[in-house]
Amino acid sequence: MTGFIVAFGLVGALLTSWLVASELFREPTCPSLFGIPACYMVLAAYVAATVGAWKMGAMSNAVFLIGAGLVTAIGLYFSTNQLRGVVECPTFEGLPMCYLSLVAGVGMLIAYRVRVIVTRTHH
Repeated sequence: MTGFIVAFGLVGALLTSWLVASELFREPTCPSLFGIPACYMVLAAYVAATVGAWKMGAMSNAVFLIGAGLVTAIGLYFSTNQLRGVVECPTFEGLPMCYLSLVAGVGMLIAYRVRVIVTRTHH
């Protein structure tokens, strides 16, 4: 289960890195949250979730939950606003990336919960 969580985090971080690079070197494409391009915050959250999932321990769990929780919350916020027509999220293959972050964040949190349950039943 850890591999699944780390894979989600790495793919999310890679896709978001592409957005950050675009934001820095080409044209701004990420909507802002508190005056900061959301892709910066999402990249940091993916990195935190990936590192937290990779390691084991109470601190790693907290880092993972903060990272995955932020990916999910930011994805939910911008997905909702995308559907309302308030913002326009950058797209990947025609799909708004805020939707992808929402799905990835929820997927990581579900996989984490399953990992916790499986770990507890095997000890």
